[in-house]
Amino acid sequence: MGVLTAGHTILCEDRNRRGGIKNIYLGEVANVASTTATVPHNYTAIGGLTGTGGTSKNVWKFQFDRETAYYTANATRENGSTVVEIELGFSIPKITEEINARLEELKETCGLFAVVETFADNGAGTPVTYHFVLGYDEVFSPDAFLEFSSGEQNTGTGLQDPNETVVKLKGFMAEYPREYVPSGAGIVIDSNAGIATALGYTLT
Repeated sequence: MGVLTAGHTILCEDRNRRGGIKNIYLGEVANVASTTATVPHNYTAIGGLTGTGGTSKNVWKFQFDRETAYYTANATRENGSTVVEIELGFSIPKITEEINARLEELKETCGLFAVVETFADNGAGTPVTYHFVLGYDEVFSPDAFLEFSSGEQNTGTGLQDPNETVVKLKGFMAEYPREYVPSGAGIVIDSNAGIATALGYTLT
């Protein structure tokens, strides 16, 4: 009995793909109460989250300069064990008091996870983009978390130089990131309609 169950077919929409990340949502791993993992490699539910933004919420949308956000997942195998190193990076324009406060919080957390939305989509008539969960898996978690790796600030020297903060989060997972594909229309981080509206998603 083998492990490999299928090959892979490249479709037309796969060739006409887009790079880059559209949205980043960050939360603390301690708030993840449960997950529902299904085949081929996704989550249909993430429990314990109370929505994004505001009092009593525990998922936060981090905006960034366009075409600066990315994630990488690089697997290496040594002595019979495979580890997937994850890096999530993005650039925030301008150096401000508010940004520095967020950096202080990011570097003091005891473990982060991210839901990232890519610009790539499924090529349908009404295209659906892909969302992936970083910093959480079904083997290492809750220890598959992302950690603050660096927050490099640069004012530049010329008037047209970038004034920015480049943030990098890193972690180690036992699996490649799972797609977040909950049941119903659209992506939901919580079953509360008000929270979904704040996220820009629609509940069924």
